[in-house]
Amino acid sequence: MSDPLIRRLGELPAAEPDRTRSEHIRTRCHARLARHRHRRLFSGTPPSGEGMAPVWQSLIAVLAFVYLTQAIRFALALYGLT
Repeated sequence: MSDPLIRRLGELPAAEPDRTRSEHIRTRCHARLARHRHRRLFSGTPPSGEGMAPVWQSLIAVLAFVYLTQAIRFALALYGLT
C-alpha cells in the first residue's frame, strides 16, 4: 500500500459498536424467542421439522433397502447365480 493511504487510514476513528442499536436488537431477539417458547409450550405440536424427521429417515431407509436388494439381484443375474 502507498504511504499516503496508510496515513489516511491511520487518521480514521476506531470502529465501535452502536450500543443502543445492539440493545434494541437484543431486546427484539429475546422477545421473539420468548414468544416462540410460549407458543411451543401451549401447543401440542412439536416444533417445525421435528415431526417429519422420523418419516424422512424411514423413507430413506426403505429406499436404500430396495436399492441394495435390486443391486444384489442384478449382480446375481449377471453372474448367472439366479
